[in-house]
Amino acid sequence: MKVNLSFQIDEDVAGKFSIALNLTNDEPNEVIENCMRKYIAAAFSNVASSMAPLAKAVTNDNPYYGKANQRIPKWAQRPNQYNHKIIRAYFLAEHQHGTVTLSDMKALCSDESTPELYVPTFSANYAQMKLDGQQTHGKVFEDDGTIVTIWPVVRDVLMQYKSSFC
Repeated sequence: MKVNLSFQIDEDVAGKFSIALNLTNDEPNEVIENCMRKYIAAAFSNVASSMAPLAKAVTNDNPYYGKANQRIPKWAQRPNQYNHKIIRAYFLAEHQHGTVTLSDMKALCSDESTPELYVPTFSANYAQMKLDGQQTHGKVFEDDGTIVTIWPVVRDVLMQYKSSFC
């Protein structure tokens, strides 16, 4: 079911939006809906981040909880390691688009002509970076099937080493 929305925007923004649509041949409704989805995901992620202390208190009985915090410094120093490349792809997609999608990361890591990002087994390695457990790499990311965010428990450590990944 589609809903009609009405709102006002700056005239300059509207003009540039129209030009961009002409350049890309994109449908305006699709573009606006995608932007709204990204905004919603970012808003939910920010709220979830503020709840991280509560989540930690509830789940820290897992002996592997937050194990990526100890691994991130090593990954930062190993640019040929797949974990490094996947995190690097995340930061690159974030820089390029503001919001990171799983398809953006997968595309970046699937391009053989970019060896600093190429991960031939992206899906398997990315899945390992969404879980904390004995047989996983350690949880770094969360996603809703489309939008990828950094897990709040490792955000501070990862941001300390961001320059090593970028």
